Amino acid sequence: MAYNTITAYVGSKTTARERIEAIELLIDTMMLRLTEVSEGTASTIDEYELNDGQVKIRTKYRSIEDVEKGIKSLLTLKHYYINNFNGRQTVLRDVRGLH
Repeated sequence: MAYNTITAYVGSKTTARERIEAIELLIDTMMLRLTEVSEGTASTIDEYELNDGQVKIRTKYRSIEDVEKGIKSLLTLKHYYINNFNGRQTVLRDVRGLH
């Protein structure tokens, strides 16, 4: 099945683990595109495409900053699903252990 938006692609996954893996794939694709721009092999960030055989997503961005914001948003979403998958934990430390 082909999905043409990031929302549809992530939403098609049924478990938190599958959604985490989908988000990681999206982030990796976006990071590679940023790398291409940084090394000069891509002149501009105007779009990136993810095609893993099951999904084809094409998204357009106006600037590098837009891609960075997209990555940050996906990281936030990824951490949300990680917390749902693992549960939240709090670590309490004695002040003497901070020195």
